[in-house]
Amino acid sequence: MNTALIGSNFGIKGYLPAIKKIKSIKLKIICSRNIKKIEDNDLKKINYETDWKKIFKKDIKLIILAVPPKLQEKIITYNIKFKKRIIFEKPISSNYFKSKKLIEQIKKNKINADINLTYLNHDLFKKVKDIIKKKKLGVPINFRVKWNFISYDLNKKIKSWKTDEKQGGGIKNIFLTHVFSYCQFFFGKLILKNFKIKITKFKDLKFKNQIICDVTGKNFLVGKVFIETKKRGIQTHKIDINFQKGHVQLLTKSKDWTKDFVLKIYTKKNKKTKIFNNMNNKLFKDGRSHQIYSMINSFLKKPNYKNLNYCLDSEKINMYLV
Repeated sequence: MNTALIGSNFGIKGYLPAIKKIKSIKLKIICSRNIKKIEDNDLKKINYETDWKKIFKKDIKLIILAVPPKLQEKIITYNIKFKKRIIFEKPISSNYFKSKKLIEQIKKNKINADINLTYLNHDLFKKVKDIIKKKKLGVPINFRVKWNFISYDLNKKIKSWKTDEKQGGGIKNIFLTHVFSYCQFFFGKLILKNFKIKITKFKDLKFKNQIICDVTGKNFLVGKVFIETKKRGIQTHKIDINFQKGHVQLLTKSKDWTKDFVLKIYTKKNKKTKIFNNMNNKLFKDGRSHQIYSMINSFLKKPNYKNLNYCLDSEKINMYLV
């Protein structure tokens, strides 16, 4: 399948390694205003383009986007009339109402589309989903998420789209969307009950550096989500879920977003703990590339709108965190 990749930052770091390992994809074009020619024997026949609109006139079947939200919404909108297969990043656009309109148009025009929600394609997250779906530990009663991470732009107080919520940046759009998406992947739709926010001000820059949310779900499920940016060290991402018949913990302490996760399953009846390490951990240098690899392969086999719905519902919750 002839493919074009638009975006030279995460596009090259995250997507390109995964694309190169998928035999059914033929990368024909890399598009960016700033990209330099990549010295790679596998990419000798790649064309380089600076104008993304020209790609739609080429023999391209799949477009993959790794661009800022404001540009992403322009490209998705432009594709409505071309109906090319398309994969893009979260958030979908710079605000929920634009995202909702875009997804409605995608569905109405029956465009094959998917979104990169890293953790929904992670082996151990899928395993937790299976435990919940098959009620192996009974019904989930409550959960807690605690995730601290290093954000270069926020820590360096750089004025960019990544620190500007109006452009689709900030920790609620970039990070909290991940959390709400995988929580809904696990438990179904959530309702926001309460929240607390800490804000940092620096000259004319103002951004959230900590968000705490209380949510509820079906079957009287209650949950607490805690995310914050940190200045240095390794990140800790910990998910605890209490069930009727046991407890599940999904944890990583790593510089990599997705590598080194460990899943612990504790059952009350047998009083035993099963431990599962991160599967397929060494396929790529950047762990996110493995999740992209999984996502693209699933998309090519059987496209659906589940991930788009998870992301859109998460953006709807985010909308109230002002």
